[in-house]
Amino acid sequence: MPDKPIFSLHGWKLILLIYLLLLCASHIWRAVYPTDPEPAAQQSELQVPMVKDTTVIADSEIRMAYRDIYRGSEKNPPVLLMLHGSPAGVSFFDPLIDDLAGDFRILAPDYPGYNGSERDLPDYSMRTFAVYIKHFMDSLDVGKVHLAGYSLGGGVAIYMSEYYPERVHSLVLISSLGVQELELLGSYRLNHLVHGAQLGLIWMLHEAVPHFGLLDDVLLNVPYARSFYDSDQRPLRGYLEEFRGPMLIQHGTEDGLVPVAAAKEHHRLVPQSRLQLYDGGHLILRSKSNMLAADIETFIRDVEAGEARTFAEADPRRKALARKPFRQVTFVEAEGITLFVIMIIIAFSTLISEDLTCITAGMLAARGLIGIWPAIIACFAGILIGDIGLYLAGRFLGRPAVSKIPFRWFISEEDLERSSKWFNAKGPAIILMSRFVPGTRLPTYFSAGVIGAGFWMFTFYFTLAAALWTPILVGLSMLVGSELLRYFEIYREYAFLVVILAIFVLYFSFKFVFPLVTWKGRRMVLSRWRRLTRWEFWPPYVIYIPVCLYIIVLWWRHSRLTVFTAANPGIEDGGFIGESKSEILQLFSQQWIPPYRYLSGAQEAGVRIQQAEAFMEEKQLEFPVILKPDSGQRGEGVEVVKSRDMLEKHIKQTDYDLILQQYIGGKEYGVFYYRYPGSDSGRIFSITDKRYLTLTGDGSHTLEELILKDDRAVCMAGLHFEKHRDRLYEVPNKGEEIPLVEVGTHARGALFLDGSQLITENLRSSIDRIAGEAEGFFFGRLDVKVPDEQSLKEGKNLSVIEVNGVTSEATSIYDPNNSILDAQRTLREQWRIAYEIGEENFRRHKTVSPASTLLRKLIHYDWKG
Repeated sequence: MPDKPIFSLHGWKLILLIYLLLLCASHIWRAVYPTDPEPAAQQSELQVPMVKDTTVIADSEIRMAYRDIYRGSEKNPPVLLMLHGSPAGVSFFDPLIDDLAGDFRILAPDYPGYNGSERDLPDYSMRTFAVYIKHFMDSLDVGKVHLAGYSLGGGVAIYMSEYYPERVHSLVLISSLGVQELELLGSYRLNHLVHGAQLGLIWMLHEAVPHFGLLDDVLLNVPYARSFYDSDQRPLRGYLEEFRGPMLIQHGTEDGLVPVAAAKEHHRLVPQSRLQLYDGGHLILRSKSNMLAADIETFIRDVEAGEARTFAEADPRRKALARKPFRQVTFVEAEGITLFVIMIIIAFSTLISEDLTCITAGMLAARGLIGIWPAIIACFAGILIGDIGLYLAGRFLGRPAVSKIPFRWFISEEDLERSSKWFNAKGPAIILMSRFVPGTRLPTYFSAGVIGAGFWMFTFYFTLAAALWTPILVGLSMLVGSELLRYFEIYREYAFLVVILAIFVLYFSFKFVFPLVTWKGRRMVLSRWRRLTRWEFWPPYVIYIPVCLYIIVLWWRHSRLTVFTAANPGIEDGGFIGESKSEILQLFSQQWIPPYRYLSGAQEAGVRIQQAEAFMEEKQLEFPVILKPDSGQRGEGVEVVKSRDMLEKHIKQTDYDLILQQYIGGKEYGVFYYRYPGSDSGRIFSITDKRYLTLTGDGSHTLEELILKDDRAVCMAGLHFEKHRDRLYEVPNKGEEIPLVEVGTHARGALFLDGSQLITENLRSSIDRIAGEAEGFFFGRLDVKVPDEQSLKEGKNLSVIEVNGVTSEATSIYDPNNSILDAQRTLREQWRIAYEIGEENFRRHKTVSPASTLLRKLIHYDWKG
């Protein structure tokens, strides 16, 4: 375990400070650059008094945006006032407006707080909106109107018919909410609680999350949530019973937000009303707009002609039906055998998807079909049975089951291996953690059975985890489930954007927010932060962009883009890309080169294995040996092979050319050397001191924890985890040295330091002698091994393990003390020298590779990294 608490006080303070700073900056930004609503291009605007409840606030006005459109020729056409829902605005009426504007004058305002109208209000209730609409009509000098209300707008229309009956010719209720008993949970207090939770969540997102104005214009904003929280539907039943004018009710038979039962109840309460049902859901306003428009036109024409029924003209039988008390005909909570069957179905459904079943059960509870506790108990029982079944499957079937259907669909041998080691290292706490981490349950519980974890211990901890998780998920789903249905259909046309936003939020949260809760997570975030802020870990293309621009300058100076390929006439393309390392080594006197063998990728693995074994026997080599690609880049594919099994495994896994080479101990250095043609001696441009990273065990921390604790190792923690995945959960003995990096490559985790202080005349003379014996080599880096630093300075006991050409780097640039500007300055200098040497060789009639050849190699090169 780490020597720090799971989440220290210092960590909390740091996160809180960062959060407060971001929140403060966000609010300052929103204050300086407010997101002021503006009317749309087709909208006009006017000022109306500000209202709280039903009372006008003196000397206060707000702006309302609206559409006023008529395409007919009548001098005084009937006025149809359209009241939108929430969060949808006036634009939702566009299909109806297009169909009806030739017959009626259409007024379509945005409520205060919505879209182009002013937002900051003391009250967003339906009854207050009704008062705003009355003042809106007064401002336009409009007397009496036909009201069409959609969804929440239907409630506003009903309030208007009660408060200002003299201003209302008729009512059209489209997918309209109304009586409280058939809305959401059916109870004002319960609905108010749900709306309050929704308001609190949305308020938190807008005011307690730093977003710098990005959330100010979304549909699901505070005014939307306030509209439902501030409103009271309880009076609407009485207002409908008192309505005496003509009414048209239009509703979808499959409406999942406002049930069709509500429309039928409204039709019962208003005996003079017409009920038109359409195939569709809550968005019939869009999907059935032509049919709705035709029925609305007919209805209003009948009203204008005096042919539409009023209450006085209603059928007496329907009046008698309206006087009967309301009977709850939907959302009857299941009991007895029905409840038992539903619970069995829920329990078995958890075997398919635990989380999805819990969410569904919560939504069933939200709709009143099942009680919350039966929903929780059914989910809990199903989860308990299913996951104990996984444990028993692992216990009795063992590892062979991983290769069998259905287990192989969900779990691999690698998943099993990792989970087994994780379980052994962390113990029962893993069970608790896996319950809250999607994707880890199946391999964890199955692994617990495979390794023989105690059944009763497993059952105890799993029961505890499920007892915590199940009520949370089912309860949350019950709380917000129906509200999700409320705007699901509205958001169908925006589904792609919503999904993209959700993915981004989840990715950001899982990547950067949730990990901060644990010590490991914080160290992994630190790892990513250091790779982001320390240029030595940046991708090569970022570092080389300015260098490439300089190469263009060199091209212009030398009049030949690829003249640098002549810098090493003895190497294919000067060593640009894809050159054979074994062919380069053949240029040098073999007294400097450790024994090696080329293994062709064209041969079968068995033949190559035989060749490798014969070579080791001939040269009397013992393990470890080095196995690497013949044309690799940046150390990719280089392996220190420590046994015959490893040798056989790596050869079988590769189909490209390899080099098998004697392993040389000691210290490794990268000596960057160049010599101008015609000169008897060259110069050492730079030396890189390559440090292999090692960790020291303390007898109490796992290798994973040691990696995370080490300030250098944590920078490339992901790479080290993958490299040492088989040992991550082992606890090394105190004082035990663990070689974390065994290859002198920066990209593989080695630390590169500037070793320019090691350059001596003896070393230069030795490198001159080594390079001078290699015909056609003038420029590049020699990676050498020596017993110790003193041997390097004296130029003695040098073993050249690899030679790189014109695209090799003076890798001392990766010294953490160097800046990126220092690195680019060094790279520009080495490219200048490469061009100068290539130009001189070109004058001596050496071949220059054409640009088309280099481009073709870049395109077809097998980038193994």
